[in-house]
Amino acid sequence: MAVRVVPGEILSKDATTRAVVPSAAVPRWAPFERVAESIATPRRRFPPHRHENVEVLTYVIEGSGTYDYGSGPSAPLLAGSATLLTAGASVAHGINPGKGQTIRYFAVIVTLPAGAPSQPGMQSARPEVPSPQPDGTVGRTLVGHGKGLVSAVGLECEAIEFRSAGTTFRKVGHDRVAIGYAVSGFGKVDNQALEAGEAALVDDAAGIAITGRAGLRLILTSAPRPP
Repeated sequence: MAVRVVPGEILSKDATTRAVVPSAAVPRWAPFERVAESIATPRRRFPPHRHENVEVLTYVIEGSGTYDYGSGPSAPLLAGSATLLTAGASVAHGINPGKGQTIRYFAVIVTLPAGAPSQPGMQSARPEVPSPQPDGTVGRTLVGHGKGLVSAVGLECEAIEFRSAGTTFRKVGHDRVAIGYAVSGFGKVDNQALEAGEAALVDDAAGIAITGRAGLRLILTSAPRPP
C-alpha cells in the first residue's frame, strides 16, 4: 500500500509532544529521524539543545515567541514562521514562547547525506498570506519547489488548508517518501481516512489525492529515499 495512516503518539517523557517518528507505529523511517508536533509554554519551554549531521525544519502553527540559534541574537517567531537549520557541525537552537504565549509548532528532523555542507546555517521565512486555489485550498510552500527555503537534503514541505470541501493533488515521486500530518480537521489521503493528530505515510507513489472538508489543515513533507 502506497499510503498508510498512523496516529501520532503522545510521548511519555514529554506530554506536550505528539510524535509520528519515532513512535510505536513507526520506530524508524529514514531519512526522517523525528517528525512531531509540540507545544511550548512559559512554564514548559523548548530549551536550547544541540544538533549535528541533521537538518531541522520548524513551522509555527499558532502563537509567537523567539528562535535562538547559536550565539546570535534571538529572532522573532509568529504563526506561519518557518526556520530551516542545517547542522553539518554541532550547533544549538531553541524556541521560547513570548510572555503569556503558547507556541504550537511542527518539526521535522532529517539526516544529512554524505557531502552536505559542514558549516551550520539557518534560514527563515516570515508568514505569508497565500492565494486561494480553484480546488478550495490555500497552500504555502515552506521548503523546496524552487520558491521556499533551500534544503541540503532535498527536503520539500508545504502547508495546505482547505477553505471549502474538495480534492487537491500533489506530486510525490517513486524516489521519495512523504508524510502528510493533519494539524486540524478531517479528510482523506488516497481514500485513507485522516483526522487531526494522525499522519499519512506515503511510500512509492507518483502522487496523492488529498480530499478534505473545510477546516482541514495538513503539512505535507517529503525527502529523497535513502540509497
